[in-house]
Amino acid sequence: MEDIFVVKRCNKIIIHGRRAGDSQHDPAEAKSWFRIRDTRTDGFIGDGYDAQDDAERECKRLNAASSPLPARQFSG
Repeated sequence: MEDIFVVKRCNKIIIHGRRAGDSQHDPAEAKSWFRIRDTRTDGFIGDGYDAQDDAERECKRLNAASSPLPARQFSG
């Protein structure tokens, strides 16, 4: 069975401002952040994560909680 929740890498651009009177400013930084995508709805869960490991850990937890439990045999 495929996972319902998966990690998606997103681009984040950090733009540095400059103070009045400065003629130059630092260049923009390209970084990444990670979101949890629900493959059923194509929506996102939560606010996102800076570390990929944190996002993957939460995906595993969500997928484990969402997986159907094995059927129990009724003996009675």
